[in-house]
Amino acid sequence: MKPFHYDPNKESIAYPLIRPVIRMLIKIVFKEKVVGLENIPKDGKFIVASNHVTAIDPVLVADRCPRTLHFMAKINLFKNPFSNWLLTTMNAFPVDRTGVDMKAIRYAEALLDNGHAIGIFPEGTRSKTLEPQRARGGVALIAQQTGADILPVCIYFSEKPHFRSRLTIRYGEIIPFDTIGLIDAEHSAQALRAAAGTVMERITDLWKLGHA
Repeated sequence: MKPFHYDPNKESIAYPLIRPVIRMLIKIVFKEKVVGLENIPKDGKFIVASNHVTAIDPVLVADRCPRTLHFMAKINLFKNPFSNWLLTTMNAFPVDRTGVDMKAIRYAEALLDNGHAIGIFPEGTRSKTLEPQRARGGVALIAQQTGADILPVCIYFSEKPHFRSRLTIRYGEIIPFDTIGLIDAEHSAQALRAAAGTVMERITDLWKLGHA
């Protein structure tokens, strides 16, 4: 795998060029509806937190978002030349989910400190049942370190994704940082898990709404 260049000040110059192509392909492959775009902040730092269903979830969530997103994506996806090109073009960066990847976390924090928006899948892996699963503490750790607000997003398929599946992507209302219980909390694994659970509850509420 080609070494990833961690530069929080750099964005892919091909990103605006490939987005229309990605959007067209998504429209061909899925029967897509997008809800809640008005909830996306127009400026400033924030964390997009989404449930995880398919390998292309970073592309699905970033495609219709008017802000440029920098998504954490599983490091194995960067080993394939095509997916490596696609993900880096879409400003994704690798994270090793076999442990606590502090390099990826510090890079995410640097992006936020520079006013960017990042994307993360709190579950840490794809759901085999399509239903939201329990969150790990990473999203809360990054929020705690940066004071970033969190935008909950739900990717909803009512059945295993296939050609022309119905797909609904819901962007929920922003979760202010000071409402997830980290301001006065100790920097403990328990506090981080509880805060991550609060975020995951909001994502699950969006999932329960089903298709638009």
